[in-house]
Amino acid sequence: MSKLLVIVMFFTAVTLSAQPRRDFVKLKEYYDSGNITEAKKSLNKLKPNQDEERAMLLYYRALLQSSSREALSDFNTAIDMYPQTHYGQLSMLEAAKIYILDREITTAQTLLRRINSAEIVQRFYWLAVTHFWLEDYSAAIANAENYLRLKNPAPLSESALHLIADSYIAQKKYQSALASLQKISRLDDVDLQYLKYKEGYTYELMGNSTEALKKYKEGYEINKYSQIAFDIEEKLFALKSKVPSLDLSFLYPYEKLQLDPKTTTIAESSCNTVSDTVFVAENHLFPTIDANLPIKLLFKPTQGHYLQAGRFSVETNAERLVHSIREMMIPASYYEDNSQGNTTWVVLAGPFAKAEEMNIARRILSDNDINNFVVQY
Repeated sequence: MSKLLVIVMFFTAVTLSAQPRRDFVKLKEYYDSGNITEAKKSLNKLKPNQDEERAMLLYYRALLQSSSREALSDFNTAIDMYPQTHYGQLSMLEAAKIYILDREITTAQTLLRRINSAEIVQRFYWLAVTHFWLEDYSAAIANAENYLRLKNPAPLSESALHLIADSYIAQKKYQSALASLQKISRLDDVDLQYLKYKEGYTYELMGNSTEALKKYKEGYEINKYSQIAFDIEEKLFALKSKVPSLDLSFLYPYEKLQLDPKTTTIAESSCNTVSDTVFVAENHLFPTIDANLPIKLLFKPTQGHYLQAGRFSVETNAERLVHSIREMMIPASYYEDNSQGNTTWVVLAGPFAKAEEMNIARRILSDNDINNFVVQY
């Protein structure tokens, strides 16, 4: 047998022995399929006999931890002990994500730079994120473009292109930003409303108020009750203060009231009074909308169960949402919140005395594309 053949057989054997055994691969399959219970059972039974398997167990144990602190401990152990294994390198990626969330950007960037596996292309996207945070916009663009070039199709394409656009905007290269945003429009299943908002904002920065208005309007009409829609309103009102001729009538369309001349004279009892509202509210099991319940509360509530339906930096947006919610026969108000040096206006539906009332209100708000969550004071 030639020496060359012996050497080839030796390295083949080493490569094969480095691959995790079938029962370890099963752990990955359980986790990837969302079968967390079986993944945990498998994790406790496995006995590693090589570094790749030891790193693999630490990696999945970290993923199954209930807190980021415990996960980070396991990831760092895998990084320190088995840095050149595949799962040691994956641990660097996941640990870096946690550091980014904790705003420890330099630490995250150092870890990402240690990854040398050609299989882990996602490291370029997260490197782009760290460079953006550190205001190194040219490096952010370069890394995001590397990610898109090396990973096709790329799961984070939309986010990567937004990051590139934001980096160009920070450099005041607005045409390049628009080119990146136009690439997003060619992707499948994107957040079209947010895209229109960003296009409008870019045109606004360019001083093109006509195109800015067009894009903002297209975005607003996709969903008038989303948080992005309210952000668009704020941008439009600010833009109108600079360009008074801007036509924002589409925000509050006027519809002529149509009355049937054959009907009798409208009596006082047939008007949309509070008593009418109470009747409908009772049908929906909601509490009565008290005639004395103000649109704006003087103070933040100190007790009761509510649904928080929005927080706005423009008071008129909060007031408009309250009126919209009351039209659904759900009691609602808003209050001014001054905290951390900022003033915002918080919209609350309620209070609710029964869980049944709250659940019905949540469903109605959600059906009308109004995001909400339970708050208790």
